[in-house]
Amino acid sequence: MDRHAETTWPGWAKGVVTALLVLHIAAVVSGALGVPPSSELERRVADAFTWYHGLMDQGYAYRYYAEPPPTPVVLANLSYGDGRPDESVRIPALEVPGPPMRRQRQLAVANALFASVQAERRRPGDERDEARLARSYARHLCQTHPGCSSVTLRLQQHLIPDPRIVLEALDRPGHDPFDLFDASLLTTPRWIGDFPCDGF
Repeated sequence: MDRHAETTWPGWAKGVVTALLVLHIAAVVSGALGVPPSSELERRVADAFTWYHGLMDQGYAYRYYAEPPPTPVVLANLSYGDGRPDESVRIPALEVPGPPMRRQRQLAVANALFASVQAERRRPGDERDEARLARSYARHLCQTHPGCSSVTLRLQQHLIPDPRIVLEALDRPGHDPFDLFDASLLTTPRWIGDFPCDGF
C-alpha cells in the first residue's frame, strides 16, 4: 500500500477542517473591519461573530489592536498576618517572562475583570454582585501566596498616549526615552473589594 495514502486525511475530515478555517478567517477579518470608522454592513457582519469571539475568549486581541482601547490593569495588595510587609501584584506585570502569549493571557485576565465590573455597575443596585469574578482572583492569590491573610483588589486603566505628545517628546534635542508608564497615563485606581483569605 502507498505510504502517502495511509497518511491522507479522509474527505470528511478535510471538509470539517476547511469549514473551521473559513469560519475563523471570516471572524478575524470581520472583527478588524467592524472597528469604527466602518460601515453599518461591516458592523453587522462583525456582530454576527460575537458568539465566536466570546467562545474563543480572545478579548479584543482578535482585532490585532486595530483600535487599541485603554489597557485594564488589576492591582492587588496582599497583606500577611505574620509581620511580613505587604506585597503588590500587578496584572499584567510590567515584565512577563516566557513566550508573548503569557503576557496576552495576563491582559485577558485583567480585561475580563474590568468587563465584569463594568457590567455589574450597569445593573440595578439590588442585583449587583461586583465581587464574583474578583473573589475568584483573590482566592487564587491567597492560594499561591502562603501566609497571605487578605487581598485588596483595585482596577485602573493604562491610557494610550496621544501620538502628537510622543512625537514632540522624541523631537526634543537630547530627549529622554518616552515613559509609557508615566503617572499621567494611569487612571486613579478604583477599589473593587477586600477579601480575607480565611474565607477561602
